[in-house]
Amino acid sequence: MYALVSFLLDNISKVFCNTYVVLIAALGVLVIIAYRVWNALFISPLREIPGPLIPRMFAQHLEIATLSSQMAFLGLYGGQKYGDIYVCQPKSVVITDPADIRAILSTPSFVKSEYYRILRFTGLTSTICTTDRAEMSKKRRMIGPYFSTSYLNKMEPIVLEHGVHAVIQRWDKQLQGESHIRVNYCEVFALCTLNIISRLVYGQEVSALDPKLSNTHKWMAKSTTYISARALLRLLPKPIFKLVTMPWEHLYDRIAGHVQSSIDTRKRLLLQLAKDGKGAEKPADMLQALLDCEDPESKVHFSREQIHSESLLLLIGGIDPTAFTMTWTVHLLLLYPECYRKAVQEVRSAFPSNGVDDKPITYAEAKAKLLYLEACILESMRLAPVPSMMIPRVVPEGGTTIKGYYLPPGTTIFANMLGSHLSPDYWKEPHRFYPDRFLDPANSRASHNVFVFGYGNRICMGKHLAWMNMHTILANILRRYDFALPEDYTRRGPTVIDPKTGFPKLMDASYFISRKPKQDADCWVTVSKAK
Repeated sequence: MYALVSFLLDNISKVFCNTYVVLIAALGVLVIIAYRVWNALFISPLREIPGPLIPRMFAQHLEIATLSSQMAFLGLYGGQKYGDIYVCQPKSVVITDPADIRAILSTPSFVKSEYYRILRFTGLTSTICTTDRAEMSKKRRMIGPYFSTSYLNKMEPIVLEHGVHAVIQRWDKQLQGESHIRVNYCEVFALCTLNIISRLVYGQEVSALDPKLSNTHKWMAKSTTYISARALLRLLPKPIFKLVTMPWEHLYDRIAGHVQSSIDTRKRLLLQLAKDGKGAEKPADMLQALLDCEDPESKVHFSREQIHSESLLLLIGGIDPTAFTMTWTVHLLLLYPECYRKAVQEVRSAFPSNGVDDKPITYAEAKAKLLYLEACILESMRLAPVPSMMIPRVVPEGGTTIKGYYLPPGTTIFANMLGSHLSPDYWKEPHRFYPDRFLDPANSRASHNVFVFGYGNRICMGKHLAWMNMHTILANILRRYDFALPEDYTRRGPTVIDPKTGFPKLMDASYFISRKPKQDADCWVTVSKAK
């Protein structure tokens, strides 16, 4: 009997102790929440700025939105609900007004935030993720000259050969004896840009446009996708990051090995050229640029690790954004037949085709004569921007004031690209695909409100390389081929109207890293020789 009583008393004591611990823990949580609510509503210097309560209390809200592919929507719907500035984290705000975005992005003292840490592949800062102004200036001095018009002109033969020329060879072969073929244009553009960038950055072809190289393409494409995903996963705590990425880390290791192999191969080639007295014949591509570039002041060159990091960024930044921008451009042209006809007429009037051995339209020729086609690409960038993230900058010493609200030093400002691109205050009928808005003399600075390449002193250095790819590919295929939606395709089209906008409904998109088509079925098109 004594033993039973003792047992009951011991267990009752444990229950009370455990309950006490739980109560203390619960009380602690309540105190923390109460403090954060009090701080958000009554103490925070951002308390007067509109915005929801939860993001004011917890910084993880935005990172969760990033990992769940909701950052673009967060910016868009937050802007629609709260206006041109609202709180998105305890020490962060989102801005939507294009004028405010231009002002922030063009002011050097607003440096990039630590959000860019996700792009530090080798543990070293690269051109895109450098937050230090002096370091940023140094890197841009080193690599900037290799994105100049003169160096791009040297690379253009590679862009044409491994881009549109490869597409034409493939389609002409498939069209032999056929009136038309069915093509997934999103896939073709992805292969095309992968082929161009891999040749420019690694000195090697990998495109599946050539069946002999399909195996190389497959692992390269998987590795590129994983590297992009791996960057976002760096937002997770380090132990979780390692656990999540472990099963696929071999893809990163393989691409890293490919980088090192490419560097070694190129160095052997340079030694051989020098030995043969042909040093002036070294290749003109981005791999050579990374090997040759030096700081004009310190005469310092990139280390092997820096070349590794920069080349991975060129791979990620040079493939998906370009390929998917062309994808959305073609999709929108097919949804708006009058725009498609106008673009085709412009191209074929300026550059008539014989359908056999046309001299390719160059970047300079397209820039000079195909103004409507360029407007179509710009309008695609506005209406369906491929980057799915907002652009973060940090308020410098002295603070700043936006829309009458003071932002103290250290506040992170996220530029809301998608929201600004659809702002009815700046764009008439913002949900309509209307390229002519960029050709209106009264609206000559409209392109300055499209932020796909950034803006100001940190604008993307690869901007003109991307434009070269898009101009040459789209101009040449529109000259040589006719495009039409398949007869059995009814999911989207000029007559499928979005009830929310009153305009043709865009295909569904996935927003993980880049805005890309969600369903392959939406990217099939009938291709035939131009009539």
